[in-house]
Amino acid sequence: MQDRPSMVSRALMELWQRRGITFTERSTLLQRANAIHGVMDESLRYLQGVKGIVVDVGCGDGIPTASLVQHHQVIGIDFASTMLSRTKSNLPSLDPLRASIDNIPIESASISAVTCFFVLSDYSNPTSILNELCRVLQVQGKFILADYSSNDDLNNLIDELQVKILGKHRGMFRPNPEGMSILVQRSGLNINAVKELSYDLTIRLDDFINQLYLSSVGPQYRERRLSENQWVEFLAGWLKGSEVHVTRRFGLVLSEKSDPAENSS
Repeated sequence: MQDRPSMVSRALMELWQRRGITFTERSTLLQRANAIHGVMDESLRYLQGVKGIVVDVGCGDGIPTASLVQHHQVIGIDFASTMLSRTKSNLPSLDPLRASIDNIPIESASISAVTCFFVLSDYSNPTSILNELCRVLQVQGKFILADYSSNDDLNNLIDELQVKILGKHRGMFRPNPEGMSILVQRSGLNINAVKELSYDLTIRLDDFINQLYLSSVGPQYRERRLSENQWVEFLAGWLKGSEVHVTRRFGLVLSEKSDPAENSS
């Protein structure tokens, strides 16, 4: 395969190198494994009958990948070495690849299924990413895209806090599930199902604050030295007693690669 230049910015790579250091701890505080359980159940049902390799792009700490490897031969791909170290720690039998997902070192039309869990929201040009993922799929190969929905309470709350406390926008790309499906369809994939899944998350106030401190802008939050009363004021409307209550909402698109010959006929 001829090498193609990656369009992923060095800044994004460096950001995830830093995030990888505290990602597992932050994910634990946010109960990530439980929150995405429904997404993984739906994904595994959709992948039933797939016999070949499943490529999990942006495998991160390996939590979604851990569900896949119980049923399929999996290649995990991520561009951050700190994240890949988490994958290897959680899944010692997996040998993931370090690569950018917009330049996957895999032959065209060679993969039975591709999964992309909570990755696309980091990219300003998701179309180029989806085109690359579609490239490696075989005809009738299955593609699963899951990401944070535009009405995900947690991300919207964090957006709000970052503006109010730090005076800056996060700039994450978060379409609704229908918007996700349009992007997928434009990449030459046939849509089989579009869903929004939810999970009610209750997290103690101190755990919520700690997960913010573990984020990529955590040092900036610490510099503000906010008291508990100030946090309570900022979180008004989301607090019940000493707990933050939010509903996680995830968009899920299940699709497969169409035959170009059929499309041109």
